[in-house]
Amino acid sequence: MTLNPNELLTPLRQRIDELDDNLLTLIQQRALAAIELGKLKKKNSLPIMDLGRERLVLSRLTQKVEPDQGLNSQAVATIFTEIIKACREAQAPTKVAYLGPAGTFSHAAALKQFGRLAHFVASDDLAQVFKTAESGETEFALVPFENTTEGIVGQTLDLLAETTLRVQATLNLRVNLALMSAHGDLSRLKTISSHPQALAQCRNWLALNMPGVELRPTVSTAAGATLALNDDSYGVIGHPALATFYKLNVMSGDLEDYQHNQTCFLILSRDDGPVTGHDRTLLWFAAPHNSGSLYKCLQPLADAGVNLTRLHSRPNAKSPWEYLFFLELEGHFLEEKVAAAVQALSQEAEKCHVLGSYEPPLEPIKSLNGVKSPEAKPKV
Repeated sequence: MTLNPNELLTPLRQRIDELDDNLLTLIQQRALAAIELGKLKKKNSLPIMDLGRERLVLSRLTQKVEPDQGLNSQAVATIFTEIIKACREAQAPTKVAYLGPAGTFSHAAALKQFGRLAHFVASDDLAQVFKTAESGETEFALVPFENTTEGIVGQTLDLLAETTLRVQATLNLRVNLALMSAHGDLSRLKTISSHPQALAQCRNWLALNMPGVELRPTVSTAAGATLALNDDSYGVIGHPALATFYKLNVMSGDLEDYQHNQTCFLILSRDDGPVTGHDRTLLWFAAPHNSGSLYKCLQPLADAGVNLTRLHSRPNAKSPWEYLFFLELEGHFLEEKVAAAVQALSQEAEKCHVLGSYEPPLEPIKSLNGVKSPEAKPKV
């Protein structure tokens, strides 16, 4: 007697249902434990988000994955990342300010870091992002800091020089650019709009594939999407998520000229990050306007064996033709060696301010050689 196909599947389906029930029970128990942990954190004035601890959890679990057991390490990391984010939200609802509106790269970075359960507050400009977190309306602010091809975000540096917020973490997001429009017909496009950095990051592709089409800079990729939605002659370049939020059609993807192009974002809060042993510290200082002053400011770091990982100069808006220097160094500002070196630096500088310490992302930005070969024809 031949069994019905559904009868063959029934035992395995029942087994899966039992496992799902067990998983649900365990996840709920984990959430309850996280809630109790959150109460202890609040009682002791500790921040809810502890990226160092979250990374240790993921590292421990992925190392336990055995080959040929159904899921690889990447799949396990993806699943537990979402569980961790959900349990973090169970401890306390997270509010995050970002440069909006929805569909921007900042929004994508915020979703990557905090998950879809967080409450996101979109701001029209970077200054408002800072103010929203400074006022206590949100616990966190997420701001773009540096791109691997276009460099530092100057306005972010200007705002860091004035803020009371602390840098608690950094996040790297791969820049994936797509060309979208309301209709999906390349021949109807007369203008392509987007944020200036997005246009710059695919200039080779645009020159080869869309010659003669006007490029119009906008304040954000989302602003470009609004133009494309309301005018059939417009296309927009931005994160593919724009297509979902603005109901656009993706006509071509992977437009970025440089492979593995990434943007580094800063996560700011009113709290300092804990010492993890794998930290970096971000600070700014103003050097005296005389010969050798920058050398004298940096010399204590070299003498102490403190390695620099970033150094940027920025015009001081309050003093024409004078500059602020932003530097990132290895180590936490509370560690004895780093604290002593920073103190020595501050004695040489006119002003010095530590912005915070944080553990760098697990996927560091890499320097990459070469330009991606542009397509001879648009990918449709």
